[in-house]
Amino acid sequence: MKKVQKLLISALCLAVGVGALTACGNDEKGGDDGKITITYYDATGTTNVGQMKVIKTEKIARGGVASKFEPEKENGYDFVNWFATPSKSHVFDFSEELTKNTSVYAGFSKYQADTRSYYIVGSGTSKLLFESNWGKVITDDHAMTKTADKNEYKITCDVKEGDEFQFAIDTGWRNQRGFGYMAKLADNGTEMFTGNGSVYSENAKTTNIKCLYSGNYTFTLRTYPGDDYYNTAGNGYSEEKKENYNMGTYDKIDWVRNGDVKENAVTITDFYIKGKNITNWKDMLNADMQMKRNGKTYTMSVYLKANDSFMFQSHVSKIENGETTVSIGSKTIKSNLLDATAQQYLDGYSTDGGNMTAKASGTYTFTYDDGTGKLTVAFDATKTPAALDYYIDGDAVADKWNAFVNAPEDFKLTETAPGSGVYSKIMELREGKEFQIRACKAGETPTTNNTADTLYQYDHMVASAAFERASTSNANIKVVTPGEYVITFDSYSKIITVTPNSPDIYDIYIKGDNIGTQTNWQHGFSEEYRMTISQDETKYEYTLIVTEGKKVTFGFAKYSKGETTGNGDFLGLSALGTDGDANAVFSGANNFECNTPGTYNVVYTIETGKIDFYTMTATE
Repeated sequence: MKKVQKLLISALCLAVGVGALTACGNDEKGGDDGKITITYYDATGTTNVGQMKVIKTEKIARGGVASKFEPEKENGYDFVNWFATPSKSHVFDFSEELTKNTSVYAGFSKYQADTRSYYIVGSGTSKLLFESNWGKVITDDHAMTKTADKNEYKITCDVKEGDEFQFAIDTGWRNQRGFGYMAKLADNGTEMFTGNGSVYSENAKTTNIKCLYSGNYTFTLRTYPGDDYYNTAGNGYSEEKKENYNMGTYDKIDWVRNGDVKENAVTITDFYIKGKNITNWKDMLNADMQMKRNGKTYTMSVYLKANDSFMFQSHVSKIENGETTVSIGSKTIKSNLLDATAQQYLDGYSTDGGNMTAKASGTYTFTYDDGTGKLTVAFDATKTPAALDYYIDGDAVADKWNAFVNAPEDFKLTETAPGSGVYSKIMELREGKEFQIRACKAGETPTTNNTADTLYQYDHMVASAAFERASTSNANIKVVTPGEYVITFDSYSKIITVTPNSPDIYDIYIKGDNIGTQTNWQHGFSEEYRMTISQDETKYEYTLIVTEGKKVTFGFAKYSKGETTGNGDFLGLSALGTDGDANAVFSGANNFECNTPGTYNVVYTIETGKIDFYTMTATE
């Protein structure tokens, strides 16, 4: 815990420049009578002192304090507060002992009803901020309550040490009210919150508030929408995105600490779509595949191709004592939960709860009510994804970020086949550096503006030991093992796959029944069940022993090199080749099957993608 220094105001006054010299006391020391002059200005509509009206002046003894009063203004203006600078960046401290002639600036505002809704957004280990996941999820619980007939919003919630947050109107972080709006940072000399920059800096208005002292807090946001303005000089400003640059002249965030946190352990259930093509049956825990949660209601709009089979899998996040664990939940959303109307859009309905299949290509909007256990569906065949170009950005591929802007062709992914929607590029990746994939409308010259909203990062990536997430709050892909890689992006599934640029790009495991000590078709990524690449790097091989009296039933799971999670791409009977002398005895009903004892060489040929079986020794 840090102690707030009383010198903070004075130091900040020196830091903010010429305007602050007038605010904090000019060089005029006052008259010979030992008195100094306090000038009170009306700072409405300008920061130019020469254009301001003087409300009054007063003389006080050097070492005294200025008189605090509430001025009046005609034409519907209400007094907001007294400020120490013409720009009204921070309030005047009437307890400060003055030794020089000083100016004080009155802020006035005309009342205008604020029709916006504000929410707490951010990330951390407290319930609401953990749920928020950097603003990707907003529920009714995140909403601030607006006081009737006042532009005053309140929320009471737990905030824990290390949590970071702001207040905004939606998941796009528009109309941000962050650290620069804090009315205070400390309580009884103990600093409770901090942030980047000074609370008196315009740049700090959109930076996160970081909690230094856990507790249950009530936050109050007061707004003055009639005095909002737009930071048109902000990096990336455009009319389309102007609400991301909305600023409040007088807006303030105040708070009180009510006591210790009320909820230490937090458990949250989320649902993610998982399917044959939409995720290659992998659990992809990213915002593109996640249903949005609001209480017990989960919604999602997603483009699905005709005949794609899918379901929704629950994942449970538990956070306790600062540690977070994520595990697959017991709940699934399958065909048995479809209401009668939804069944007209999807095949596969079964009271037993089978997977669903999209009847036609288009955008499906799913709404699941965890209370009633029903899944409703709306379908729009006309709503299809926009055509996009994809670029690699990061210091892992260039000397600095945004290099793709000046040399787009050097960093642009190329479609592997016309109409495939799969894009790739071979790049040298540097150790300890980061990268991501950015998109902009097809055919447009890329800029940092038209690609900023569409990012694909670590959570879109097939896990690999060669890469890791940059940090808890930074979702970029960080390079652990440098080298030349093939970077592939599937625009339908939104999956990034990064593999070494060599034939040895897979890990293939045998999985099934009566295969060694395997149970429930779990290979456990054990070396015992991993196929070995041949010396000439043209095929993978595995020695399979079928013992007397046992029937083996199995398939193969193919992963990106180093991948250690998920089910992999399943290779079953459809991958059976035509070259092996023992292929006939392994042709089962659905998967590979064999009850003919012997030792067999199993071969996966890289070029053909086929699996053949060859007799090594037969058991008499």
